[in-house]
Amino acid sequence: MHLCLVAKGALSALLLLASSPVALGDSDYIETNVHHLRQFTLEPPFVDEGFQMRNYDYGGDAIIDTSQYIRLTPDASSRVGYVWSNWPLPNDYWKVEFDFKVGGKGGYLYGDGMGFFVTKERAVTGPVLGNQDLFHGLGVLFDTYPNGKNQFSMPYVMGMLGDGKTSYDGSHDGGYNRLGMCEAYFRNLHDYSRASVTYMKGKFVHVQLQLQPKDKWMDCFTISNVTLPENSFLGFTALTGDVSDNHDLLAVRAETLSPEALKNYNAMPNLPQNIVGKASGGSVFGFIFKALLLSGVCGGLFVAYKKYSADSAKRF
Repeated sequence: MHLCLVAKGALSALLLLASSPVALGDSDYIETNVHHLRQFTLEPPFVDEGFQMRNYDYGGDAIIDTSQYIRLTPDASSRVGYVWSNWPLPNDYWKVEFDFKVGGKGGYLYGDGMGFFVTKERAVTGPVLGNQDLFHGLGVLFDTYPNGKNQFSMPYVMGMLGDGKTSYDGSHDGGYNRLGMCEAYFRNLHDYSRASVTYMKGKFVHVQLQLQPKDKWMDCFTISNVTLPENSFLGFTALTGDVSDNHDLLAVRAETLSPEALKNYNAMPNLPQNIVGKASGGSVFGFIFKALLLSGVCGGLFVAYKKYSADSAKRF
């Protein structure tokens, strides 16, 4: 009976949350005030008529297939590649979505991974999944190779903030630097995966994943109270060592909010903070369904119990 009471309470709270207009209202409010940042768009053919990238630089072992992707590294050992914007992202608010695909021939051994960066520095290769160490800014790492023993499964996604002084803890897969993470099996999937990173100055960095195009968006993690260096550049990097994978960047889209929307943003509720978990397809509505099912079972048991009590009373 205690379980039934818990289910009833959880169901009431979730139904109240689901019927609240806040989430829908916030989404509509943001969508109507979005400014697309065309200078950060990447899509095939990626280059202009002169076979030059107008708003990005690429280098290292990165190659461009004009019909499909930018391959940051091939499935070969000891490779590093990058793509970096020539323009800084807005200082107050931005949202970047990108499509990517990671995979190769390795069945059990593969790596190392790829990174999304918004940093003061740009286009310098290094050990942080292809980016330099001791950077200033944000790193979101898509790590596929375990360098140490972990209590979570690979691949996984983690967030870190570089202060220019603290080295990346590569021997423990960024354990010392990790501010948020989620397990997410994005390797060797049939289709591409998609990630969304949203930044609001002084408030949060929020990372979501869509492991396959038809999947629902899933929360990966949120880091609160974040202020990135001004005039930071957008970068994508990848690294292989003794083990390897193809790391492909398929598309990039970026947007910001109008000044009017930013002024009113403080009135909006904050996103969930310090989320650490596993990327899965579960949702609040799935939980509601389970709560409804449990409540139905509890209700049936209660009716049966009342009938049994009444029958027992008649016998005596």
